[in-house]
Amino acid sequence: MGSHKLILKKVGIALVIVGLIDIGFFIYCIKNEISYSSSFNIFSVVAGIFLLRGSLGAAKNITFFAAFMLTAFIGLIIMLPFMEPIELRVIAFKLSPLTTILTYLISFFVLGFVYWVYRNLSSEVVMEARKNAGLSYGTPKLAFGVGGVLVVGLSIAMYFTNNGTSAAIAKSKALEKFGSEYKYHISGMSFAGNSGSARLKAYRMGEIKNVRVEW
Repeated sequence: MGSHKLILKKVGIALVIVGLIDIGFFIYCIKNEISYSSSFNIFSVVAGIFLLRGSLGAAKNITFFAAFMLTAFIGLIIMLPFMEPIELRVIAFKLSPLTTILTYLISFFVLGFVYWVYRNLSSEVVMEARKNAGLSYGTPKLAFGVGGVLVVGLSIAMYFTNNGTSAAIAKSKALEKFGSEYKYHISGMSFAGNSGSARLKAYRMGEIKNVRVEW
């Protein structure tokens, strides 16, 4: 077996295992009505199976998406403190410290795992095999660029979501409905013609609740 196939097999096994664990945890969260955004699930399992079969084409595509996800995750981690008030995050931690810690641990595990996948599939041995197979090879600059653009775009969107005219209307409606004892952070907004609605987090010391307003 070629050395590149050993690498593909190793990464494939890891992707299948992580994907199956993710699917199991996702099902558990659904049954217990726990909010969970799945990162790998069936896609990880399918990708792992292709790598186990020695597919260099799959290795190329997975390397691209790993580079994209790596850039996006790092960017979001850097931008997160600026996308949500620090006070809100502190209150959330005090209310659910274990949940908050678990969320961060999962996030850093995902980041580390994606980096490991990328490093293995972008290794010199695998790149040489891709070259010999007539496939493109080298650093996936487009993937890194798209990941960076996504982070910048989301950051700008979040800024205007919480600081634009519609945000001011949504917060004033929330203030009228739920009172000035709360501070408000917009987590989502939608429009239909001249009407709109927004989801907000109303927070004060010792309490966070999700609210919705329309206008």
